[in-house]
Amino acid sequence: MAKNRGTDAQLLTMHELAAYLHLDEATVSKLVMQGKIPSLQVDRQWRFKRTSIDEWIEQQLVGDDENFADVPDGMKLPLEDLVPDQAIITNLRARTPVGVIEELAARAYTNGWLADKPWFVGAVVERESLASTAMEGGVAFLHTRAKDKGKIARPFMIVGGSWEGIMFSAPDNNPTYLFFLMGLKYDRLHLPILGRLARALRNSATIAKLRSLSSPDQVRAVLLKEDAAVRLGHAPEPQPHVAFKPKLDRTLRLRAIRRLQTQKQAEISTAERRAAALDESVPKSARAARAKTAKGEARVRAKAAGKAAAGKK
Repeated sequence: MAKNRGTDAQLLTMHELAAYLHLDEATVSKLVMQGKIPSLQVDRQWRFKRTSIDEWIEQQLVGDDENFADVPDGMKLPLEDLVPDQAIITNLRARTPVGVIEELAARAYTNGWLADKPWFVGAVVERESLASTAMEGGVAFLHTRAKDKGKIARPFMIVGGSWEGIMFSAPDNNPTYLFFLMGLKYDRLHLPILGRLARALRNSATIAKLRSLSSPDQVRAVLLKEDAAVRLGHAPEPQPHVAFKPKLDRTLRLRAIRRLQTQKQAEISTAERRAAALDESVPKSARAARAKTAKGEARVRAKAAGKAAAGKK
């Protein structure tokens, strides 16, 4: 690793590199110390050339136990091969991190892409326990680097969305709204596709748009469009996440209204039950006195209202 004390507008810090790769800083630091990520030092601080990082991501990585000719190239594999409509869940039911992993893995298992769901869920949960894959901006890239590829029938990616958001230990302590569960099976696929997704979702407007869509085919269309731009080198520069807020489409608006109505009705029912329980605990004589007082107060208010109305005439 060369040392260089010059300046470069494209140099990234360790924190910026972690965000660029959508990995936690501890993992990036470990890879740097092992010499696996191209780096240099400026004033005794690690710095990284963006062009070198992009080249590193695009390298064809393949293990000794894999047949190189049989493994697809992660930079050339079309995203549509990994994300058909049935791989997209626009309205996750899960409300916990483990629940999200379970629900996404269940979709992969149902589609026949995952041969051993309990193993895969356990491996992803274990990976998350080391460091959350949730990133700033509301996106998480769930994956496992476990080598038992025989339990993954074919490379897949499941996309899930949660309108309310789920606390997923993101660096900014905000909820996570979009989840990408990746069972890519080979290193040669994993790093390039993770890099493609990370760059495609750097734009907060894209994240906001994906959050607002209720149709799997619409979500898929946006993902394919953004991925195509990345592969052509046209990915937009990152923008502040606070600058964009998703706008609900008609279906999601109706869902939100129904959820609010259900929640409000549940709160009213709970309040009524509590009031009834308190009322039953009060002696009959006290209840009668309270009712009499309430009627008297109502008559006084009605009389006052009548006088006020007469005065306005």
